[in-house]
Amino acid sequence: MTDFSNVKALAFDYFGTIGNKQALASMVDEHFPGKGTAFMKLWFATIQRYCFQNGMMERYTPWEDLTKAAFKLAAFESEMEVPDDLRDELIAADETLPVYDDAHDGLFRLANKYHLYVLSMGSAAMIKKSQDNSAIAGFFVDILTTQEAAVYKPGRRAYEVGVEAIGMPADQIGFVSGNSFDVLGSKNFGFPTIWVRRYGQPLDDLGSSEPDLIVGNLEEMADALGA
Repeated sequence: MTDFSNVKALAFDYFGTIGNKQALASMVDEHFPGKGTAFMKLWFATIQRYCFQNGMMERYTPWEDLTKAAFKLAAFESEMEVPDDLRDELIAADETLPVYDDAHDGLFRLANKYHLYVLSMGSAAMIKKSQDNSAIAGFFVDILTTQEAAVYKPGRRAYEVGVEAIGMPADQIGFVSGNSFDVLGSKNFGFPTIWVRRYGQPLDDLGSSEPDLIVGNLEEMADALGA
């Protein structure tokens, strides 16, 4: 394992790393039986793709608009006719998004050794409500978002937001994500990287360096870092 002895802070992606986006699948299933899991995966993947497209075009679509646009496409491709009020209800459910079962104990241990931050593309207010709902807000120093810089990951500027706000050099900030694109983007930027590989998914094969540490959940990560 890479030596993390120089790391003083950890910056976490939120959705798919701490916040369990797939938990919303049951809400979808109430209205569209059997489609929840596939729809949530497609919606989340479409949000990511739209972030990439914004970066390539050097433009910025606000997160709320991007999320709605991705929902619309995912619903169309899933052959689901979703009324606007139900769409808004599902999007608003992110504000009470539950966290993975390992998050509370894992973050508790990690917070005793490191300064913890969230570095997300999403809304800080939305993440704060999810944290409060899951009783994990007290583990974090701050929620950092790329929204004010009007950029999306995996562009380098998105990760610079974390360095500037935390006030440490990149090699002292471990970046933690459950998303392959985010792990590779943060590795390219220069962060020591930790991939929370919850589902046994493959790493994007782009000829990039491997993450510095691969774990199955946050408790396993705490074990590996001696927290």
